[in-house]
This record gives sequence, C-alpha cells and structure tokens, in this order.
Amino acid sequence: MNERWVCAVSAATVWSDPNSPRLVDLPALNYPVQLEKWLAQLSFEERLALSDKGQIQTQILYGESVIIDEVVGDWAKVIACRQPSRKDPRGYPGWVPLVQLSAAKKVHTEEFVRVSARKAWVLEESGDPFLRVSFNTIFPCGKQQDGRTHIWTPHGWKLISNTDVKRFKPIEELSCGKPLTVGKQFLGLPYLWGGMSAWGFDCSGFIFNLWKACGVLLPRDASDQEKTGIPVSLNQTEWRQGDLLFFREDEDAIVSHVGMYAGNGQMLHAPSTGKSVEQIQLASSIYADKLCRVRRVCE
Repeated sequence: MNERWVCAVSAATVWSDPNSPRLVDLPALNYPVQLEKWLAQLSFEERLALSDKGQIQTQILYGESVIIDEVVGDWAKVIACRQPSRKDPRGYPGWVPLVQLSAAKKVHTEEFVRVSARKAWVLEESGDPFLRVSFNTIFPCGKQQDGRTHIWTPHGWKLISNTDVKRFKPIEELSCGKPLTVGKQFLGLPYLWGGMSAWGFDCSGFIFNLWKACGVLLPRDASDQEKTGIPVSLNQTEWRQGDLLFFREDEDAIVSHVGMYAGNGQMLHAPSTGKSVEQIQLASSIYADKLCRVRRVCE
C-alpha cells in the first residue's frame, strides 16, 4: 500500500507480528487505547515476556507518521518514519492494530509545538478534555488564545495549554539542548520494553526521546545509537554530561544497554523490567565492567 497514515491514539504499541499480543494485552489494542489499564494488570513475568519473547518492537505517539506497507485482517504492517533503524531505511517496522491509525491530513503551518510536560491534555474547543498525550508528542500549531494554543491533530483542530508545550520551527531540530535536564523529570517511571512514551520507556527509547526533545533525532535502538556522534575515551575524566554510555554482556556480544552520563560518576538510564528510571553511581553498579563505548552526540 505504501500509504502515509498517523497514530490516532495516545501511544500505539508496535508489535512484532499480529500473533504477538496475549489476552492480557487487549487494552493496548483498543481504540481509544487503555494504557493505564494495560500496564496496571501486567505481572512482572508478563512484562518480562515482552522482551524475552520479542513481542514488542517500539511505540508511536499520537499524530506520529507511519507508512502502511500491508493490511492483514485488522492489522497494518507499518514503518514508523520518525524512528531511524537499520531494520528498514524508511524507519522502524512492525505491526499496529488498524483501528489505532487514521489517514494523514495535511495542514499548512510553519510552526509546531512539542509536549514538554510529562503528560498533557488535548482539549476540545469548549475546553473539555479530549485525549491525554505523552511528552514529546508533536503538533502543527496555529494561534494562541487565553493561555492555550490551537493544534492540528488526527481528529482536527484542538487546544492545548501553553504551559504543557514548547513552540519550535522545523529548522530548530538541528540544535542541541540539555537532554539530562529533560530526563530527570522521569526519575521513578517504570521501565517498559519497547516503551516510547511517558507511560514507560526502555533504555534506548529513553535516550531517543531525551535527544528528540532537544531537537536531535537519533536511531531508535541502542545498537544503532552507538554509531552516532563522535567517539569518546573510556576514561571517565574525559566524559561530559549528556555523553552516551553503551554496555554489553561480554566482548563478543552486541550492545545491550545505553545510558546517559550525568556527571560526578553517575548515569541516568532506564534499567530493565521491574525497575524504574534512575540515576546511579556507575562505578558501584552492575554496569561498571560492561562499559564498551562512549559517544558524544553534540559538541
């Protein structure tokens, strides 16, 4: 099909194939999606299976563009265009329930807003709540009025509070910001394999989103992120805040984890299933002997 569509729910999970979801995952397949219900009812073992059995690939946010390559029953085989990956030159591949997508409708605007709050309400013109969206959701925008901004969504023109967003122009995506400052608002957020929203991140999804919020688009996966930027010595005295730290289980293994240097020997990261985003002392952690590479995204 190769048609351009957009995510029509707060955050849509991109599955490995249409047979990946289990009965317990049904709330994640609905329209509207029920993320809180889904995550609340998952046991540790069920969360762990998302990674151990490779059930989830990534997630896409409300309004995020995808290409539909194929439709099989109630499922669409998609490419997440804004998530660079070596798996496909067009973006990150996977499967999404067709009901969670809608046809893209263009709107002419030179400015956009990015959700800077952890979560924010999209409002009807009347001011009534319409949909809760995640940090880093991007909208084309129009005029501001009474402390709110008009935004273009998959459901037409809506409103959002000015305190929940930051305005930008596409050219600004080339500038570097302060991802470490952005990341600290998520301390304590439970880890979610494949997570790309304020309902949960995995390690590379966390790093991807921190830099995205600062106008830099990284690859989606840690194994691709390790090839970005410039190399930095493994000597900690040469590290700067915001440098990316990569880890592997042994010399022959691929990179399996990524975190961000927070200064003073500490690392900010989304660790693993059952844990939450944290800032730790690297030298005394289980990661100390697994460090294999350090990269600097911006000078």
